[in-house]
Amino acid sequence: MLGAQRNDPFDGQGDAMAIADTQKKPKRVGAAGLAVGAIILAALAFIAFSAFSSRKPVTVDTAEGQHFSCTVLSVYDGDGPINCAEIDSAGNQVKVRLRGIEAREVDNSCRYADLCPVASGAEAKAELTRIAVGRMQCLSFGPSYNRVDASCRTATGLDVSCAMIKSGKAVRWPEYDPTGLMIPCIPRRR
Repeated sequence: MLGAQRNDPFDGQGDAMAIADTQKKPKRVGAAGLAVGAIILAALAFIAFSAFSSRKPVTVDTAEGQHFSCTVLSVYDGDGPINCAEIDSAGNQVKVRLRGIEAREVDNSCRYADLCPVASGAEAKAELTRIAVGRMQCLSFGPSYNRVDASCRTATGLDVSCAMIKSGKAVRWPEYDPTGLMIPCIPRRR
């Protein structure tokens, strides 16, 4: 194979113009392209501005006997408050204290010895955080220490107070369940 020739255009012996032709030249954007780009940017800016400026909190009526929505933002402990995205008629963030139940505080203390579930405060908070997600529908029983005393249901119809009692993370508070609505939620002892 002596004397065989290679056809490698990049071996330094090829034509310099052939190499230059293989490189892409930048294209220039004309006035029409700039105008289209400006229109697209303006449209995106308008959409972003509209989306963020219309995100005013929804005002709900939390007066006793009223039904209201609560879009859950966070949970403090196992019986509330549940912090909602909505505001009340006074402009305050809605905070729900769940009706008819009592759970340990976040520091594991119990305000009332006869209403002290076995579950820790952290377990109760974790359970309520798992249950109370998204948008709930609540019924107000009136104000309670800058919160709303309310019974709430999840989007799937689950009664949140009842679910907390069934889980064992909260107990029924008879004083705030005078009609006994939560009695069937109490787990049966084996």
